[in-house]
Amino acid sequence: MLNFEEKIEIFKTYLEEKNGNYTDIMKDEIYFCFFENEWDLKFLNDLNSKEEIEKKIEFVTGKMIMKENEDGLENIISYQFYG
Repeated sequence: MLNFEEKIEIFKTYLEEKNGNYTDIMKDEIYFCFFENEWDLKFLNDLNSKEEIEKKIEFVTGKMIMKENEDGLENIISYQFYG
């Protein structure tokens, strides 16, 4: 089982990985919210593996791409990570 610091590192590392597509911009937005604006990372307590963390990021970036014109990106990020 991962400890909280390991989860943060996995989260951060995955956000920093670039694929050369539009999701990179969305990952940068998430990174900005959590590591520049210092949003709370408590949602990581509900994720137990590297795969779960990566799937969560992929899910949220997909939502951001689909709904970016309907709501602000920060609102989408906040809702998807904190419900």
